[in-house]
Amino acid sequence: MNKIIGLFAICLSLTAFAGNNDLYITQTGTGLTLTIDQIGATNTVGKSDSRATLSGTSMTVDIDQIGDTNTFLASLLQGNSSSWTYKVTGDSNTATLAGGATGDIASSDFDYITVGDSNSLTWTQGAAATATGANTDFTITGTSNAIVGTCEVVGCINAWTISGNSNNITTTQTGSADHQITATLTGSSNTVTIDQTDTASTNVANIISTTSNGTINVDQCASGC
Repeated sequence: MNKIIGLFAICLSLTAFAGNNDLYITQTGTGLTLTIDQIGATNTVGKSDSRATLSGTSMTVDIDQIGDTNTFLASLLQGNSSSWTYKVTGDSNTATLAGGATGDIASSDFDYITVGDSNSLTWTQGAAATATGANTDFTITGTSNAIVGTCEVVGCINAWTISGNSNNITTTQTGSADHQITATLTGSSNTVTIDQTDTASTNVANIISTTSNGTINVDQCASGC
């Protein structure tokens, strides 16, 4: 596996500024360290019908895309006690990620950092009964960025720091255990929608907002949110 990752690094370094670089990964194993840097436009990690798939324990994954209209499509199938960082710098970049799609991601940390405009992230945590909650942090700087987040599992913990104008954040958290969202907003006309459904435990939404004409909607209920 180390040799394969080394080849990936060599290929990326040779073509980093050309754009249109496509990278597809299928990985299984423990203790993986993976670093990917893509610089340029219209680069791709994974594709809609063949996403990058990563599965294992104690992994460290760092994806960095610099440029415009880049795409990251990945399934983090099982990755407990792992660290994931996805950083995008530029405009009109798109990411669709599924964490814990087939297994446990307990004690893992996912960080999404974006600097630019009109970037979007669709993040799903769960879809497997064993996918106990990990910690997710979103740091967003720019205008008209969008996040759609869904947590289908136990004990989701999310922290957002959002600076800019007209950003749209939508999240839904379900499952019979404690969920927590901490959101810090700075800017104008930010739109935040939070739905937390829980029949037995405690949901926490802590929102610190410095905005003008911002819209924040929070629904916490046993069912029907």
